[in-house]
Amino acid sequence: MAMQPHRTPIFGAVSIIAVFGLLCSVHAGVDLGYGMPIGTGDDTDLTSFVTRPEIRAPRFNVSVYHPNEVEPGYWFLGPYANVIQEHIARKYYQPCQTGPVIYDSSGELVWSGACLFRNRNAHDFRPYRANGTDYLSAILWKWDDVFEFKGQGVLLNNSFDIVATIDVPPTMQYMNMHELKMLDDGKKAIYITPRTQIFDFEAQGLDIDADVGFLSDQGFHERDLVTGEVLFEWWASDHIPLNESSAEISDLTAPWPAGWSWIHMNSVDKNADGDYMISARYTNAIYKISGHDGSVLWTLGGPNSDFELESGFNFSPARSPADESCSMQARFFSQTADTEVITFMDNGGDGPYSTSDHSSSLVVSLDKAAMVANVTRRWIRPDRQVTMARGNFQTLPNGNVSTGWSENCKITEHSWDGELLMEAQFSDYRFVTYRTWKANFTGVPSEPPDLRAFVYGTGPETSTTVFYVSWNGATEVARWDFYRVVDGDEFLIGSEAKAGFETMFQSTGYERTVFVEGVAADGSSLGRSTMHLPMVMGRWNQRSASETLNPTEATDSEAEVVLAPQQSLELLSSPEQLAHRETSYADTQSQVGLVVHEKTEL
Repeated sequence: MAMQPHRTPIFGAVSIIAVFGLLCSVHAGVDLGYGMPIGTGDDTDLTSFVTRPEIRAPRFNVSVYHPNEVEPGYWFLGPYANVIQEHIARKYYQPCQTGPVIYDSSGELVWSGACLFRNRNAHDFRPYRANGTDYLSAILWKWDDVFEFKGQGVLLNNSFDIVATIDVPPTMQYMNMHELKMLDDGKKAIYITPRTQIFDFEAQGLDIDADVGFLSDQGFHERDLVTGEVLFEWWASDHIPLNESSAEISDLTAPWPAGWSWIHMNSVDKNADGDYMISARYTNAIYKISGHDGSVLWTLGGPNSDFELESGFNFSPARSPADESCSMQARFFSQTADTEVITFMDNGGDGPYSTSDHSSSLVVSLDKAAMVANVTRRWIRPDRQVTMARGNFQTLPNGNVSTGWSENCKITEHSWDGELLMEAQFSDYRFVTYRTWKANFTGVPSEPPDLRAFVYGTGPETSTTVFYVSWNGATEVARWDFYRVVDGDEFLIGSEAKAGFETMFQSTGYERTVFVEGVAADGSSLGRSTMHLPMVMGRWNQRSASETLNPTEATDSEAEVVLAPQQSLELLSSPEQLAHRETSYADTQSQVGLVVHEKTEL
């Protein structure tokens, strides 16, 4: 779904009033946050851009200890304040700050998708490759009213256009937030699925009050994204005994879709042999699943572990909530005939309970002959705190490892030998993120760069024109070239190296019609902004104003040039642009019920 170019805005005093109204509204929303009471804090921990004032993304504090050893790449994450987002913000204006975002490794914002997805929570946001091209995937989670929007998987190309959605069938309550992994060059995907069913607990020999009740079960699907066919379906209650769960038994007779949440799967992975691996919070275990018949091939941890846990494990056999450790995001790493190596993040605790005083990321070797498990590598959270929930661990191409500790979006990168190379976290505690991924990515937005320009001075001869330019998602811009247009001819004013999300440039004199061009490192043109009329700030005397403006634009009194027609009022987003964004959103929603939308380009 291609995004359209910006349209010419409406000019005049009404738009200027709206600008100030927008800026006030932006500041009215900054009290939103994770655990932050209303009326506290300020907005210094949020980005602020002249070209995109509606984007208020969290700022990062970054400490790099060994810059030459850090793996190049971008961070992909989805900050949010509430696990289930309000469908409609009833009493406040919320700027674009919840949803998928990309940062570079210095903590500078690269792309915000918060506006595109209307502040929906985006989980497991990450890049993947298909046919040699970069794509993005994310889980847009449900609203507070689960029946109105159940959530969906969404796939974007590297121009940030939606190319496909993975939607919840009518029989499923909602899209699970934990995992969406692309397989087979982007042609398939695996993701966690929920179901609530009436279950015969007596048949499983469970000593509970109700013989029959509602069970909130989980499993996973592998789906062909070209045909929509579910290639493999697996449900935990069909293969894992319910008595392995340490979750409190509740909601057996609650109204559907509530039920006893007994398993809480955190991740699913697939190896080259076609087998799967899941991690489960409430059984405190990792399971390898046969891709042939769905049987459990082995269990690591929990009350029925097939492996003896020799050394370095924080989790213990989970027989009560106090024993829970919560292993997150288990991944296949390598294997031989007798040994399998896996990785995962060990939270070391779950809610009020813990088995360790810190969280860590692990490499575990499984000796299938001796049925012994050993921790061969461990990277401890540097501040030695416990991440009670969420998080992920990732091995990087150069051998480094990256861990997303979730809380306050704390990120660390270590060498394989354990040296801390860098760490980062949000500047404040408004938001968390479920996972953080690091990877290379090339972004080529379909929308043009955003340009704003302002003229300061007492007259055209003594004025300075100040430019601000950004291009949401563009990764390849090395410099910006600024041009004036006179009688249809283009003249280069000057150039400025790109500096973060938004770059400022100044030139001497009053520039009347301008545009900016993004230039790659090799000198090639990447894209141009629309033509722009700089806004004159302050007052010019009558003579200067009348010489500068068209006769119909000059007033009988001293000219208020800020009220002259100025395209820089596009700062606000014109009604036409807002209508376009409504259309884009509606187009996105119209895909609900479809498995693939123009998927052939993948």
